[in-house]
Amino acid sequence: MESLKDMRNADPERLLTKVYTDNFSWLQGYILKNSGTLEDAADVFQESVSAAWLNLRAGKFRGDAEQLNAYVRQICKYKWINQLKSSGRIRLVLKDDLSLFEGEADDTEQLAKQLEQNQRLNESIARIGEKCRELLGRFYFKRQSLAKIAAAMNNTEESVKTIKYRCMMRLRKIYLERQHNDE
Repeated sequence: MESLKDMRNADPERLLTKVYTDNFSWLQGYILKNSGTLEDAADVFQESVSAAWLNLRAGKFRGDAEQLNAYVRQICKYKWINQLKSSGRIRLVLKDDLSLFEGEADDTEQLAKQLEQNQRLNESIARIGEKCRELLGRFYFKRQSLAKIAAAMNNTEESVKTIKYRCMMRLRKIYLERQHNDE
């Protein structure tokens, strides 16, 4: 296993080629399972490897070569999730191999915990019902006003406000139940 010092001083072309061969096919599968295309995978991978490379060079990444692969994959996941959120395509499968996070506890452990929470939230959102998903998606992700949502749903603003509150309470209850069951 290559040490951090060796990676920082390594031939960039050799290290980047290794990162590419170790991770790109995994990312393609992940993005295709989560509403994306091969072009999306190439774009996300390019951005993610660039971010990981800059963090490695700046000393922000502390780990060995194996942890670098897990780090790159986490960056890829978060970039893709953010892209889905910003485009309004939120249907995620999020099938993860958490064995990637074995090893020393650092930022990778925190990222794994965040990913687990995101997965729990996505599963909870899937269970709240279509009407609630639509309303919460319009309000939180598309940042539409209650008045605009009310007009689109042929309802009053006050009624939409009440429905939003009930949907949030339902989501919170499902999320907390899932969290309790996972522990």
